[in-house]
Amino acid sequence: MDHAVVLELMRHAKTPGNAAHRYVGWTDESIIEAPLPVIDARAEHVICSDLTRTIETAAHYFPQATPQCIAAFRESHFGDFEMKTYEQLKEIPAYRAWIDAPENVAPPHGETLTILYKRVQTAMTQLAARRHQYAVLHGGTIRALLVQFAPQPSAFWDWHVGHDTRFVLTWNSRQAFEEGQRCTSLSVEPLTASEHMSNN
Repeated sequence: MDHAVVLELMRHAKTPGNAAHRYVGWTDESIIEAPLPVIDARAEHVICSDLTRTIETAAHYFPQATPQCIAAFRESHFGDFEMKTYEQLKEIPAYRAWIDAPENVAPPHGETLTILYKRVQTAMTQLAARRHQYAVLHGGTIRALLVQFAPQPSAFWDWHVGHDTRFVLTWNSRQAFEEGQRCTSLSVEPLTASEHMSNN
């Protein structure tokens, strides 16, 4: 039987590298310990990457859920720019080249946005067409998903993906979701604005 599919995307909580405005890609940082809300105390399943910061965040947001960890949902691979700041990199020609054309230019030993797009598209094929599911991912990963699956075409930097925002994507049918079509509707909401939010 066909049914609508809802996928809620939210970014992991801040890490020390995020707080210091570093490029945190495949470095496996833990989140900064801080009070975090419970988004859905009844959820049994949540999607994460295989990096600690998404798994730790998901454990706070969805305390009863079993994480489905998909490595292809990792953040962009920043290569030699990993854990560096803009101030450290701004005079480096390779950095300027990457900033100017990230779809086709990669950081040294890193990946282009085009590779990121293909990687997260592959990750999406590993998801079951559940009626409603949550994913705690990375800023770049969420942008890549929105570029490919939001109702209207957009660019990577059109999207602001904060740690306190969630993106609710809805497909009208399971078939549309499984075929990798763009979603039918998209809403951008505060992280805790959920009918499932715990009162605890």
